[in-house]
Amino acid sequence: MSGIKEHMSGQRQDEASGSQLLIIHADDFGETEQITLGICEGIEAGLITSTSIMANMPATTFAIQRTASLTDRSSFGVHLTLCEGRPLSSAQSLVDSEGNFCSKRELFLRSVTGRLRLADLETEIDAQVERIAAGGVRISHLDGHKHLHQLPVVCKAVANVAHRRGIERVRLAATHRIAGYATPSSAVREILSLHAGRVFRKSHLRYPRRLVDIRACMALADQPAKWVRLIRGPGIVEIFCHPGTELADVEKPGSCARSQELSFLLSPRMRELLAASGSRLVNYWSV
Repeated sequence: MSGIKEHMSGQRQDEASGSQLLIIHADDFGETEQITLGICEGIEAGLITSTSIMANMPATTFAIQRTASLTDRSSFGVHLTLCEGRPLSSAQSLVDSEGNFCSKRELFLRSVTGRLRLADLETEIDAQVERIAAGGVRISHLDGHKHLHQLPVVCKAVANVAHRRGIERVRLAATHRIAGYATPSSAVREILSLHAGRVFRKSHLRYPRRLVDIRACMALADQPAKWVRLIRGPGIVEIFCHPGTELADVEKPGSCARSQELSFLLSPRMRELLAASGSRLVNYWSV
């Protein structure tokens, strides 16, 4: 209890002094080696303070091995994966006819129509957590690939597993700002966060107050006053990103320009903006 009181006291001191507590978190650690190497570069530079590991990807073992030299500079969570690759358990309600995880859209439909079994979800989530824990990683929190850990039923399974595993932190993908609803999917994500937040709070899980996409930060890089307003707020704010090397973009192209995100994070401009906002970088252990 004394540790919690000290943390809260330190957080109040930061807020009173005008400091913004900020987590810069990279998703997808372990998806590929090149994505993992890009995230490692950001951690080593002191600009990425947290990341989360995918348990069922080709580079999972590679990623776990890299954590040992980075634990003093980053927190490590589990990036729960329910829509890519194959499950680590026999989770029948989560897969397609070929035994792969169903698509993001299909998972959403199954969750809202009652076709996802809570037992399947808990078994798979626990298997993914165990894969990372067995590698000697001290797990700071749980979050979800594509934020699918917020879906109905899924968030309950996440809370149940976190409780059993003694994990006290989770991501809540909430912006709390209408201006943050850049797309229909981001608006849906915000709506889902309302229910997920209630489930997480009931299970005494803690989470950063607000989530900000690095792409929104990049868009305001030349407007420091707006940049500061974007990332300022009460409590801890999390900026999430998807960095990687240039080769990562070639090997696995997607919706994120990973090398551009990494370049922005490592740029002098990013350090200038952090200084202008009075930010103090922390990780998920500070939540």
